[in-house]
Amino acid sequence: MNPPVDDMRLLGQLLRCPIGEKAQEVGDYLFASNSQMIYTTIDSLILHPNIKLLEIGFGNGKHLPYLFAKEADLQYLGVEISVAMVAEAIANNRQRMEEGRVSFCQTAPDELPMQEAPFELCFSVNTIYFIDDLLSYCADIYQLLAVGGRITFTFIDKAVLEKAPFAKEGFRLYTPEEIAQLFMQVGFKVVTQKSFQEVLPTKSGKEITRYYWVVTGDK
Repeated sequence: MNPPVDDMRLLGQLLRCPIGEKAQEVGDYLFASNSQMIYTTIDSLILHPNIKLLEIGFGNGKHLPYLFAKEADLQYLGVEISVAMVAEAIANNRQRMEEGRVSFCQTAPDELPMQEAPFELCFSVNTIYFIDDLLSYCADIYQLLAVGGRITFTFIDKAVLEKAPFAKEGFRLYTPEEIAQLFMQVGFKVVTQKSFQEVLPTKSGKEITRYYWVVTGDK
């Protein structure tokens, strides 16, 4: 799927927070380009009935059917800074919201729903680039998790993103070792780093290999 805008600087801004007339297209682009990373992340989660799960940055929420196919009896809360994406996610998940299984919350950047603790799981895909104080943010997530809870961050390899024009607009890039160190600094005891790769088509019709990481920490 081609980017919704040709201006790479503007694309970088919209990837951080979809807004305006292009918001729906950006949400669809994010889902199309990130779905494999999201599914890999969900596959890595240890799910069981009635688990309470927090997702940071859910986009248009079109991945939730995949999540609930893995475990139907979840309690899911998603937080997102984009008002437009909250509206899209609600439209795409009305039945599970009516069933009381899913809630979406629009928050300020770096804000987390501390009043909703504790969660057993917290995961996020391709959001860490946009968090101003990631160490403090990870410390807040640690407080949100129950004893034995797990955090999972999935993100594109730093060397790959360094070559992406849109990533020059407000992206802060990390290595898996840096994320693992942040997890350990705030108290997570068991940290794992797993690498993955996928092949993606480009606008020109060529294919590129994208490398990415799934880093987890256990409380």
